Amino acid sequence: MAANLEKMLQFIDEYQQQHPQKSSIQIVRSLRAYTRASYANKFWEIVAGSNPDFIKGELDDQTVVLMEQSIDFAHFMAALSDQTWGGNLQSTLSDGILWLSSKLVTGRGYDSREYTAAIGDTAQPIEVYLDKYGRQTYQPDQLTDLLHKFASDQDYASDLVAFAVGRLLYKNPALSVKAAILEASGFNYADTVRHYLTKMFDAQMSPKGDIVNGADVRTRIYERIRAYLLIKRDVISGSVFRRTYRKRIRPALINQASDHFIRHLQQALVSSHP
Repeated sequence: MAANLEKMLQFIDEYQQQHPQKSSIQIVRSLRAYTRASYANKFWEIVAGSNPDFIKGELDDQTVVLMEQSIDFAHFMAALSDQTWGGNLQSTLSDGILWLSSKLVTGRGYDSREYTAAIGDTAQPIEVYLDKYGRQTYQPDQLTDLLHKFASDQDYASDLVAFAVGRLLYKNPALSVKAAILEASGFNYADTVRHYLTKMFDAQMSPKGDIVNGADVRTRIYERIRAYLLIKRDVISGSVFRRTYRKRIRPALINQASDHFIRHLQQALVSSHP
């Protein structure tokens, strides 16, 4: 095991041993406080039901290898906490409120896992673009630069490995966080991408592992990016009834961001073919 990964896992394991009354899911939520200050924000509070104050970046500034992918460990841990909804009564209630809010605003109900991690990373460049350039113009080159900056392959890999670890913790709550990370690290990344596509976007896979209903999957990704933006900017800002942000979002921006995310997913699937 690489020294940097061993250091991160040692911190996590010691933290969990110091809090034996907490489940692994609750531990993951608490560990968000040790990633980056920017990850403890208002939107996370809505998603999680609580917002741990940033303590120290013990889990930051480390790149590790999991599933043979380069992983930003702080990003990975934040994405993992996004997967661990329902860690306590407060977070369960908040997740229900988020589902209801999304149903009212977008016509579809989504839980917190579908608003954060990879979808959030894909939507963030659109937010930055609109803040910087406004809604009157569509400049694809500028958005491309922002997508590569805020939604890189490393970011997506961190999100999808976190998805796999989160599923392990729900399947086997007795697993420690360290054990779940180590178990998932041996998974095949392409298989993880297929599992993600199937569970999150109802993808249908061919015997060779390719996406059969690509148009449907793309539509669902588009819808969830749009839902993320509307919930974050209209509901949380209190302008849900004025719906100010939905007037700013050009479909072309979401289309381009969707294609950017899909390219990463497709490349992972293609790389698994002999």
